[in-house]
Amino acid sequence: MEISSKRVRYPVPESGVALARRTTLGVVVAIVALLLTQAIVTALGIDVGASGEMSPFAAGPLIGTTLVSGIGAAVVYTVVAKFTDKPARNFIAVAVGVFVLMLVPVAVVSPSMGVTAAGQAILVLYHVLVAVPLVAFIIGAVDV
Repeated sequence: MEISSKRVRYPVPESGVALARRTTLGVVVAIVALLLTQAIVTALGIDVGASGEMSPFAAGPLIGTTLVSGIGAAVVYTVVAKFTDKPARNFIAVAVGVFVLMLVPVAVVSPSMGVTAAGQAILVLYHVLVAVPLVAFIIGAVDV
């Protein structure tokens, strides 16, 4: 009698607490990456065009939108894990779709806010800095 053991590459969290831990770590990594990058942008004096407390480059909006993104990602992962056999693959597909959709405001809305081309490029980078750690931690690619 042969017993086969199938190892899951990205195991689904066994509890809401485990998913919350993964999500929290992803959010923290994303926020640290954003704030460090914004400090570099500021230190280099790159003209992003928009300024002030509600600018997309201010700490408050960077942190706030990252927190909301983390919550949204955790909810989506929960739904995907509940209704599909391959939650990591399907979550990544959804995340890619959301990422592409979130670039539309960068291209369409941000110029009307006075954001420069350099600022738009930095906003795209910020989207990557949020998406990558959130997806990596939530699907379990980073073992925590």
